[in-house]
Amino acid sequence: MNAALPSGEAGWRAEFDLRIERAAHGVQLGRREHVGPLRVQRPFFPEGRELVHVYLLHPPGGLVGGDRLLIRVAVGPKAAGLVTTPAAQKIYRSAGQTSSQRVELSVGAGGSLEWLPTESIVFDGARIRQCTRVELAHGASFMGWELGGFGRPASGLGFSHGELAQNFELWRAGVPLLIDQLIIPGGSELLDAPYGYAGMRAYGTFYAVPSDPALAVRLVEVLRAELPFSQDPAIAITSLDGVVVVRALASGLTLIRPKLQRAWELLRPELLGRPPCAPRIWAT
Repeated sequence: MNAALPSGEAGWRAEFDLRIERAAHGVQLGRREHVGPLRVQRPFFPEGRELVHVYLLHPPGGLVGGDRLLIRVAVGPKAAGLVTTPAAQKIYRSAGQTSSQRVELSVGAGGSLEWLPTESIVFDGARIRQCTRVELAHGASFMGWELGGFGRPASGLGFSHGELAQNFELWRAGVPLLIDQLIIPGGSELLDAPYGYAGMRAYGTFYAVPSDPALAVRLVEVLRAELPFSQDPAIAITSLDGVVVVRALASGLTLIRPKLQRAWELLRPELLGRPPCAPRIWAT
């Protein structure tokens, strides 16, 4: 399915629906549908046919006021996929309309999903609601992250007005494991207060959910040994009801991404029994 449909008010609507499934010869892409400017390149198999790498493309490269993106990725039982994006998602200044990006991810029993998109850059004056919901069956595993930055510090531009609202949910078999909610108005004291972002303009959170919740505590110790505390980036590592959570704040995105990528590299062998295999597009 391929169509470009305006929302009827302001901005554009885009939807993407993908299923990764197990077949006799290995993993393959099943359902693959899109509306508007969301695409996927051909599947890549740098690790063999048991796990597919998928690059999700949004050719406009950003969102303006009123744009609406809906992304669904379903991984079937005993299937495995890694989904990433090729470039930063820019959230541009809005004249008043709020943009939205909703991501719905699901993983069947014995399956795994690595959701590793590139960062979002929230421009001054942007208004955006981002929601990610992950549904896991029993025996499924998940790793994913959210990365972002306020304003454009290199250009001397902050985040003095607008609003960022984020929601990240992890569920297993209909039971909530973790729900993160955040609303930051532009110019909020939270951006500079010690109890908020403390003047840091880049943020990131990495989530890892092993198929066996009992592994989470040991995985935290693995990360703490390799990612010691520092001031910039500042990193906190914990486990919450079987979920490993790594939170990071930094003065710039270039300091955050390597730390979260290192967390992924350390935990991938533990969760998936596979060595790290970075998508080739990350090196371009």
